[in-house]
Amino acid sequence: MTSSPGEDETMETRAQQVANTTLLTIEGRIDHKSAKVFEQVLQQHLEGENPPPVLVLDLAGLEYMTSAGLRVLMIAAKSCANEQRELAVAALQPLIAEIFKISRFDLVLKIFPSVEAAFDALSPEAAAQWRG
Repeated sequence: MTSSPGEDETMETRAQQVANTTLLTIEGRIDHKSAKVFEQVLQQHLEGENPPPVLVLDLAGLEYMTSAGLRVLMIAAKSCANEQRELAVAALQPLIAEIFKISRFDLVLKIFPSVEAAFDALSPEAAAQWRG
């Protein structure tokens, strides 16, 4: 969890390995103050010794994102494309979905209505494990 001193706004992240996929849950707000932490969290999952072939961002709990957060996503998407890995987002709140559409990120990233739909499309192994 991150928060700046004196602020009520936070961004929380949780990572979970599901078969060959990392599920990264992001909740709260990504603004100019939390974007650097968001970038560091993504880098941890994209640049490790054995980065996952698939990274799914569960954004169901993301309430707000500025252009600083979009920039971080753009860099991560380019990195994944260069390394032939998949980066997808799932479960966007209506406001975030609108931001993605207006900024045309819906053309840059794979967007799914749910985590389950992302797993179904990107990793049969993760989908099977997710369903238990």
